[in-house]
Amino acid sequence: MISRRGLLTLAGGAAIGAYAGGASPAVAGTAAAVAADLVPASGAHFGAYVYAGNNTGVSQPEALESKIGHGLRINHSFQHAGTGAPLTRIQQDITAGRIPMISWGAGNEARLRQIVDGVHDAEIDGQAQLLAGLDAAVFLRFTWEFDLRYTDTALFRDAWRYVHGKFAQAPNVAFVWCPTWRAYRETFKAEPFYPGDDHVDWIAADGYARPKPDKPDYDYRPFDLMFDTAHAFAVAHGKPFMVGETGVHRDDVAPVQAAWLDTTRAVIKSDYPNLKAFLYFHRDGDDIDNRWRVTVPDGGPAQRAFAGFAADPYFNPPGP
Repeated sequence: MISRRGLLTLAGGAAIGAYAGGASPAVAGTAAAVAADLVPASGAHFGAYVYAGNNTGVSQPEALESKIGHGLRINHSFQHAGTGAPLTRIQQDITAGRIPMISWGAGNEARLRQIVDGVHDAEIDGQAQLLAGLDAAVFLRFTWEFDLRYTDTALFRDAWRYVHGKFAQAPNVAFVWCPTWRAYRETFKAEPFYPGDDHVDWIAADGYARPKPDKPDYDYRPFDLMFDTAHAFAVAHGKPFMVGETGVHRDDVAPVQAAWLDTTRAVIKSDYPNLKAFLYFHRDGDDIDNRWRVTVPDGGPAQRAFAGFAADPYFNPPGP
């Protein structure tokens, strides 16, 4: 089984190529929705990436929804660089009332340069046309966690702006700019990577609570100590804030998942008014500290806490 970092590597460094399958397939309907539809007036959308038993990165939320007795508002899937979007899954989500979110890989820095030079215009235009043809607003988290992969911040900004400009034909697509929490709070890489308010719809961050007994400050780090500075950054730029990926490690000997989830839910509701979407990473990896699923044991405290999160009226805002 691939780890979370492995999925990041696959999505970021897949083969260079034109849009998979050639021209984008025809999709019925018109893009009546706009990206602004995704920002709830109050509360926050709740969603997840749900591992489906393979490494395609396409989330399958139905089994998890059945276990928690509640639907997810956002279904989060990954799309490797140079491959086509998971159109069938996207259409299923729209029909079921979920908001699709696609984390779309861009490749390494050499490929970023090719993007700016127009080498991958067919792929980018195809993606824009495909998503523009949907009767729904969608999230596009382009080349996420870039602070872990890239060093040339100017090139990244140029590539982001180039791709964003091509999506002028897709007003229903909300661009989500998402480094890790440490880019805001510790490494201070967020600002150099930021392409400007005109090119970003949502500001996000990823962060995981994992065991670090040798580093007490990082041992099952509280939500607030990962995402407070990122939230403030989004407020300062006048953008809605998203937790793009998070998870709390499952320890069979000293379980903390349920308590972490319950505390996080309360903290968000009391202290994070600009947080408008929260997404969990529901997958286990090979490494012992990559155990994020909340359904082990089935029906246990973590699953009940997660179900409470999903059913909370605060995390079920109306529309779009």
